[in-house]
Amino acid sequence: MKAIVTQAHESNYPDPVKFKCGDTLVLGEVDIEFPNWIKVTTTDGNTGWAPLQYISACSDGEAGVAQSDYDANELNTVPGEELKVMFELNEWFRVMNSRGVLGWVPVKTVKCCHDICTPE
Repeated sequence: MKAIVTQAHESNYPDPVKFKCGDTLVLGEVDIEFPNWIKVTTTDGNTGWAPLQYISACSDGEAGVAQSDYDANELNTVPGEELKVMFELNEWFRVMNSRGVLGWVPVKTVKCCHDICTPE
């Protein structure tokens, strides 16, 4: 489906966290603004937010194992920009912009318009 940006979004993370299935992660705080997101640190020392659904926590609760590949790339957007929505997860859309770049944007910053929302 397609959506139109209604509110600009600018990423605060120039070096987004990423990991591969099977990677070990250090687990931190759970996000209070967006439920089901947790701060993680990768083996190379990069820290960022990741979906809880992609991680299996170890019994100590301080470490986890990635259950899926993931990258936290957020897209910078401007009002009026058209995006292709791939899927929604925890109040964020995984989208592709007109230049073919994949990334995340908060659901609250876009609107699905009846005249442009069509299954792909």
